[in-house]
Amino acid sequence: MKKNMNIRKSMGMLLCLCSLSATAQEAWDIDRCMAYAVEHNRTVKQRKLESDNYRLDKIEAIGQFLPGVSGSVSAQYSYGRSVDPGTNTYISQSTFNNGYAMEGSMPIFQGGSLINQVRRARANELLGKAALQEAKDNTALETFQAYIDALYYYGTTRLAEQKLVESDSLVYKTRRQEALGLKGMADVAQMEAQQATDAYNLTHQRNLYETAMLTLKQTMNYPVADTLVLDTRLIDTPVIEQVRLSTDNADDVFRIALNCNPTLRQSEMNKQVARMNRKISWSSLFPTISIFGGISSSYYKELHQSGYDNFADQMKNNFGSYFGISMSIPIFNRMSGSIGVKQAKNNYLIATQQYEAQKEALQKLVLQAVQDREGFLKESLQMEKKVTSDSIAYRVTRRKFEEGLMTSLDVQNNASTLLESQTGLLQSKLTYVMKCRLVDYYKGEEIIRNEERNATKKTQIIAD
Repeated sequence: MKKNMNIRKSMGMLLCLCSLSATAQEAWDIDRCMAYAVEHNRTVKQRKLESDNYRLDKIEAIGQFLPGVSGSVSAQYSYGRSVDPGTNTYISQSTFNNGYAMEGSMPIFQGGSLINQVRRARANELLGKAALQEAKDNTALETFQAYIDALYYYGTTRLAEQKLVESDSLVYKTRRQEALGLKGMADVAQMEAQQATDAYNLTHQRNLYETAMLTLKQTMNYPVADTLVLDTRLIDTPVIEQVRLSTDNADDVFRIALNCNPTLRQSEMNKQVARMNRKISWSSLFPTISIFGGISSSYYKELHQSGYDNFADQMKNNFGSYFGISMSIPIFNRMSGSIGVKQAKNNYLIATQQYEAQKEALQKLVLQAVQDREGFLKESLQMEKKVTSDSIAYRVTRRKFEEGLMTSLDVQNNASTLLESQTGLLQSKLTYVMKCRLVDYYKGEEIIRNEERNATKKTQIIAD
């Protein structure tokens, strides 16, 4: 018995040392973990590159309004039979040709396709920004959930430790009373069985906590081998201090979410892109008009012959320029034009339906989040009262058991009820915090909050 007690004291000291070591390290709160996850997430990095490509596509679309200029240089040696440029007859000789040209063209009218391509590129740019924001938000929300899970299992582990300490104390006192003839062997056996159950539960909760921490690190893309210390102050904060008084209802939150939700914004921009594609498809049925012009010159000489003008004189004498307007009229394009218009119309209708479906899904999510926030607040307040009552009942039952007025089974039942209430309070309190953050997100607030930045903003506002 003494040996077991010494072992438990050693384990307790070891836990204390580990706790002190963990305390010495800086604790990571939820916002810091989310910021780290967003910074190191590969999907977010990919969306950044895609967003930049959309920006470049917009610049390219705007550039289609500018004239296109190209230059060419040619040099040719001819051996054997060729055409004399002077007499236009076949001769057998070796010649050298050198030509220079520059041409420019600019579209005047293309059925409105150019302006619609710019509008489509702008919509794609906004789509890319929304996709990037969605990737950031999803990463932050996943990290938030993983953090809450880790906090929950940290709390259950701590409750299991407290429960085992209580069991150790009861076993010790029951044995003392059994030695004095106040308790029987059955009472000792029941307390020892409960002690073994509590020890197993502690091991189980520690395993769950380690798994939750591993999941959190993987979600953050944090080095698994490195230590990550969580800020656990949220567990010990009373519910009343976490209550955020708000008169927002689901309809008000939904109206705000319509303008700021990145997922819905993507659907809206997809609809806009489809609408521009529909307009661009109509342009294939209209004539296209463009202007063009250019300059050219050349140099010619028979090899091993003399009497030709020098290079500068020939370039001057052979210099020419041209200017013109061209118009292309579609007459029959094998039905591709009309079919393309119909397909573009269908794609626009599909995008419209997808947008409406996404809007309905968002409305359901907002309604559920608001209801959950209010529901878990009520649950947390009620569970706090229940924990207080169950704690009092357990202390009274334990005192009466020590006085011989109640059985060990009564003590175990009250202890289990108290542990269940404490676990329920922990879960409802953490879930309430998460639902509050989720509702704020639908209201357009940033998921990741920077208190220092917010404080700076408030200071600037006051100063202004």
